[in-house]
Amino acid sequence: MAAARGGLRGLLRAAGVPGLRGRPGPPGTRLLGQPAGPRAGPEPGSGGLPEGVEYIPTRKKGKNPMKPVGVAWAIGLPSGIILFLLAKREVDKDRLEQLKFRRKMMEANQGEYQTERYKSVARGA
Repeated sequence: MAAARGGLRGLLRAAGVPGLRGRPGPPGTRLLGQPAGPRAGPEPGSGGLPEGVEYIPTRKKGKNPMKPVGVAWAIGLPSGIILFLLAKREVDKDRLEQLKFRRKMMEANQGEYQTERYKSVARGA
């Protein structure tokens, strides 16, 4: 009658499964093929394998495909910024040097430049 009222819980109670409220079942009662006594199994330190058998994993752990990308960004971004700043500094140095030379040439070109050689050509034309 308990099985009809409580469903699965009633069946488990009727079988005498420990841990459920109600009266325990008679000694030696089994549920779903489990032995009634203490569990017989491998020793706790053996890892569940018989003696002389070694566990060899058949499948390796998957690698994260984004790890090399992250490393490349971590190295590439700062080095790219540093290289850009160094190249910019060199370009600015060259531009300043060219500007100085151009200024000196402009200052040197001011004034009268007619010499004796070109006076006759300029007058005759």
